[in-house]
Amino acid sequence: MAWIEIDACKYAEHFANPLACYLRSDFNLLNASKVDAVRFFAFDHDGFRLGFAVGERGSLWLSPYSAPFGGFACAKGVTIDEIDEAIGALPAFVSSAQKKLHITFAPVFYSQTYLTKCVSAMLRFGFKLLYADLNYAFDFTDSKPYEKRLWNMAKRNLKQAAKLPYELREETTREGVATCYDVIRQNREYKGYPLKMSLEAFAATAAVVTIQYFVLYLESKPVAAAIVYRVSPQICQLIYWGDAPGFESSRPMNMLALKMFELFKAMGVDYLDIGPSSEDGIPNAGLCAFKESVGCTGDLKYTFEFDGTVENR
Repeated sequence: MAWIEIDACKYAEHFANPLACYLRSDFNLLNASKVDAVRFFAFDHDGFRLGFAVGERGSLWLSPYSAPFGGFACAKGVTIDEIDEAIGALPAFVSSAQKKLHITFAPVFYSQTYLTKCVSAMLRFGFKLLYADLNYAFDFTDSKPYEKRLWNMAKRNLKQAAKLPYELREETTREGVATCYDVIRQNREYKGYPLKMSLEAFAATAAVVTIQYFVLYLESKPVAAAIVYRVSPQICQLIYWGDAPGFESSRPMNMLALKMFELFKAMGVDYLDIGPSSEDGIPNAGLCAFKESVGCTGDLKYTFEFDGTVENR
């Protein structure tokens, strides 16, 4: 009954279908050059019940180190007693390695019961809650029609956009993907936001995750775009979206939100994760308002820390 280090192959064998691709071994190895090492751990109690991967950077263990979230992969049917036992043993394990562990969990809707039990255990066994980010999604398990989810302002904007000849295309050619990326690049530059992934990084990521690229055209001009990962069988995640500068008055983002909702609802997934609207727990009021106005629901994404370094024990 202890945490042990295992290799990537054994981790993949025992935790083959975690709640999201970011917990898989292949995804964690993808960006190994960004850290000193990628390490895999499992809690052994009559078999591996919980496991996690970290990027090691000096005295830090980071889960994730290059992804929207990390956390624990688990065996099928893991119980609250097993979660408590594993997480309860983790502070001593981290301290024995003289590391500081930083863990960000998936938004709770990814697995409400399981993640709630994990958060409960983290709070009870010595982990410090650093913050909880606001995260938004389109919830397709709710049968409410799209128009019933919208704020009045968003309804007016969508009505305005609907008068224009918009066309959404999924881009699969090299040129189309580059067009999608360029719209996102322009949007991030215009708004002063970083674009953390290059076009080449997306191509490399496509080896381990299904990626879809969408461009919204208005009279043949690319006016908005979205990049989406299939992070689990029932959840897709919007990695980037945005409109090209100069087209705001045509309300392309309201049309893009509608198209994304319709498309992914028709695909039969449960959620389209639209992503966080806060940083280090501090909400971006404008982003929150926009996502709520176009029909998204909010949830929490928890970040914890345990400092097991010598000077802090």
